[in-house]
Amino acid sequence: MAKTYTELEAWAIFFGALVIGVVLTSVFWAFITVPEDIKKIEKEIENATEPINIEKPGDFITFCDKIDGIPNWDNAGFRQCIVKDSSEKNLIVMNLLCKKFNLSLSYGSFGVKCEGKI
Repeated sequence: MAKTYTELEAWAIFFGALVIGVVLTSVFWAFITVPEDIKKIEKEIENATEPINIEKPGDFITFCDKIDGIPNWDNAGFRQCIVKDSSEKNLIVMNLLCKKFNLSLSYGSFGVKCEGKI
């Protein structure tokens, strides 16, 4: 037996179907229209699986370790060595380190620091 709907129920069904249609269409377009940025990121992720050759600055790290410093470095050429004690002996040694690697010397409450880019 066929059911008859009141006018209010018919309008509710119509607007419900309209809302569901808009939501489903939006989800569909979201999946098929991927932004260029996302495509670039995915391509970079694929390229990131290639092996990377990282070279440690051995002489810098060795020199900093010998004077009981904390070496920091990155692959862009940044070098930093920090010695917590700012005694006159450490100032002289750190000055030698800074001149050898062409870095800038600074000292203060943190100790003595040589840093810069090579």
